[in-house]
Amino acid sequence: MKRFLSIALALCIGLTMSLDANAKRFGGGKSVGAAPTHQTSQMAPSSPGMGSAAATAGAAGAAGAAAKAGGASRWLGPLAGIAAGGLLASMFMGGGFQGMQIFDILIMAVIAFVIFRFIAARRRKQQEHMAPAGAPMQREVYEQKPIFGGSAAPAAARPVINAPAWFNEERFIEAARSHFQSLQQHWDANEMDKIAEFVTPQMLEFLKRERADLGEGFQSTYIDNLTVQLDGVDDRADKTIATLTFNGVSKNSRFDQGEVFSESWNMERPQGENQPWLVAGIRQNG
Repeated sequence: MKRFLSIALALCIGLTMSLDANAKRFGGGKSVGAAPTHQTSQMAPSSPGMGSAAATAGAAGAAGAAAKAGGASRWLGPLAGIAAGGLLASMFMGGGFQGMQIFDILIMAVIAFVIFRFIAARRRKQQEHMAPAGAPMQREVYEQKPIFGGSAAPAAARPVINAPAWFNEERFIEAARSHFQSLQQHWDANEMDKIAEFVTPQMLEFLKRERADLGEGFQSTYIDNLTVQLDGVDDRADKTIATLTFNGVSKNSRFDQGEVFSESWNMERPQGENQPWLVAGIRQNG
């Protein structure tokens, strides 16, 4: 009985830790809301007629990277969790893994198989849920026509800054970096009331539904190598619009290899004094 409890404890801890691998960064890694009006330098095709080819190459590269990562690393979370669970069980139960028989190993294998099937089914369900929201925005990005007449914009095109006199680019970028990290922390803690201060009402409704799908519990997300790029500013009669592109690596733990991401935010600020900048849309760039 003592040995069985040790095995059960190890697998339960392993399941708990492996589920953390399903944690997602702020917004769920999807394209949603009002699409950014400025084109990022990463998305600009290198020459006319090459847009679809670049998109195909990018998709193939992403698929190849996912295949490489999926083959070896997708089980690292569950296996690491089970290993840690076994260590803790051994400590707490006083050496419950000593003298393990073949029947004990078979029990562990069966339970582990059930856990892995459960995790795989859950991930497939999440991927199917993500596809409808992400696909239309991706097509819109890759089918975008050149913004300067008949020729495509150069890959290193300078951002179009049509900003009001009060706009300070350096301070804006630093504030955006800080807000990106703060929003991720509020997202992990499921603090939607605090997120409401940074996003439009339309974005908030989507984010509430997306966060509810992840469960009410706390999740851990770490953002490394974060860079922020200002792609453009447009001062209009009713509001000022800016596009920011964030690049970095999203991790579920400090020791995780992580996932590289690039996404652009559509930021809006109503005209008037002391008005806040709000996230109105997110576009995934690849």
